[in-house]
Amino acid sequence: MHSFRFLLIGFTLLLASCSAPKTQAPFNTPLTMRELMEWVIDPAADGVWESVAWISNSEGDKEIFPTTQAQWDVVRNSAATLVEAANLLMLDTRAVDQTNWMQAARRLSKTAEIALKAAKDKDVQLVFDIGAEIYNACSSCHRQYADFYKNAQTWPSLTVLAGHSTSQTAIQVGLKAKEADALPRFNAKDLKLIAQAVRP
Repeated sequence: MHSFRFLLIGFTLLLASCSAPKTQAPFNTPLTMRELMEWVIDPAADGVWESVAWISNSEGDKEIFPTTQAQWDVVRNSAATLVEAANLLMLDTRAVDQTNWMQAARRLSKTAEIALKAAKDKDVQLVFDIGAEIYNACSSCHRQYADFYKNAQTWPSLTVLAGHSTSQTAIQVGLKAKEADALPRFNAKDLKLIAQAVRP
């Protein structure tokens, strides 16, 4: 009899726990996807991309890289923002699907994590190399989901690109020079050549 009573109590508690309403996590996500990209992710990516560059012009060759702790902190903070921003892309309210979208967001987070370590270690070459991988992670997602790629019929003019960052302009100019009809994978050499072509 006692065993039956305990069994009945346990079963009742189990039913109560199953029927209890699930509370949603208290996330505050007022930004639209475009705002998240333009105000959070894009500036953070620029912080990594624009920290290291090689310039070759009539004045000779010049290498740009962080030289002070404050400058390295900017790269570190930008990479850290990218790592966490990728999590924002995976929230239920933002994820477009649970397959390619999630894979692309995880790829962004992992590559940004490498950039974060490179910034902590002050590894100039790795920051440059992983910048290309961050770009590849972003572009692979944009090709599938971003309207500005789906609707693009021609290359944007330099006038249109004038309001964008130097890195974004460099990538577009470099693609046009390659006569590419789609975004290819970029490696460190590609980005170096593009940067040289468009910087003064």
